[in-house]
Amino acid sequence: MDIKERIKVLRKKHHLSQEEFAKKIGAKKRTVGSWEQGTRSVSSPHRKKICEVFNIAEAELFGGTSSKINPETLAALQDSAAVEGLLLIYKSNPNAKSTIKAFLKCIPNLSPEKRQALLTLCK
Repeated sequence: MDIKERIKVLRKKHHLSQEEFAKKIGAKKRTVGSWEQGTRSVSSPHRKKICEVFNIAEAELFGGTSSKINPETLAALQDSAAVEGLLLIYKSNPNAKSTIKAFLKCIPNLSPEKRQALLTLCK
């Protein structure tokens, strides 16, 4: 399940309309609709508010589990230096492929070029 589906499922699970949900997180109803349609990305501040409203870790919002990846790790992986670090880890330890692939699933704002480079490296 990707983030657009996850937001919709969580919103409905909590019996919130798009408008009610939008008010809780400080967004507009049409913004929530755009997220759920997948036509707009969720900003970092809104991701944090969504997680607060649903009482989940940011990793869970992206379909992961909260037990292994915390919000600080996710934030670090948005950084290009952190991505370079992953590449260095891979080069020194080819057995890290599965870990890098798992992290990739939790990095929603990684540019397509960087994502593709990491995926190519992991093949």
